[in-house]
Amino acid sequence: MLIQAILVGLVAMCVTFEWALGTCLASRPIVTGVLIGLVMGDLETGIIVGATLEMVFIGSVTIGAAVPPDVITGGILGTAFAISTGQGAEVALTLAFPIASLYLIVDNAMTLVVMPFFVHKADAYVAQGNLEGMERMHLLGGFVVKSLPRFVVCSLAFYLGTPVMNAVLEAIPEFVSNGLVVAGGFIPALGISLLASMIINKQTAVFFVLGFALCAYLGIPMLGIAVIGACLAVILVVVQPGIVAQTPQLTSEGSFDDDDF
Repeated sequence: MLIQAILVGLVAMCVTFEWALGTCLASRPIVTGVLIGLVMGDLETGIIVGATLEMVFIGSVTIGAAVPPDVITGGILGTAFAISTGQGAEVALTLAFPIASLYLIVDNAMTLVVMPFFVHKADAYVAQGNLEGMERMHLLGGFVVKSLPRFVVCSLAFYLGTPVMNAVLEAIPEFVSNGLVVAGGFIPALGISLLASMIINKQTAVFFVLGFALCAYLGIPMLGIAVIGACLAVILVVVQPGIVAQTPQLTSEGSFDDDDF
């Protein structure tokens, strides 16, 4: 159990390094679920739970000063507890958001209290023309403030929390467990709705309706709809503008220009 707790913490620490590698989406639940499944010896459950949590957290992105619940700790510990207790996605959905919300407090405190030290130190190095020192502060600040706390919190929470979670789950009445199963069915839809509310407008709504119709009435699976959507995107963005640019233009008298032929 100790080794698994350390591995869970290492996964949390490593995927947090996304901030140093660009937005490669390594910290999303659909990725961390696979990694947790590998370290805990249950890849299938890790994939299923990770994909389920990704649908819930799909709209959780940082926009300006609006910081959502921490996707990394919520996704990792939700998946880890789901696998260790053998209860599946229902447990992950129940635990992920509370865990993510609690860790957001820790992350904000570290960012406000500890991060300024590294920022001011980096500013001093820049004033001296020491770019290597500035880069070092950038990496150390991210590691100390972002990566290391997640390692500690995820390792301790998993190591200390599994026996407690087992006892709690055994004490849950059957009607509550059934309610969790029902919640597991509609909470992912809530995540999709949050994302849709940000991207759907008068121009894009028709594509949403088209995808729904293809799935509901023609029975096309999600992968097929994604392929159709990708083809439409290429047609609208790449093919159609090229065709328009090559089409001969009519003159004001209604005839084609001689230069077009």
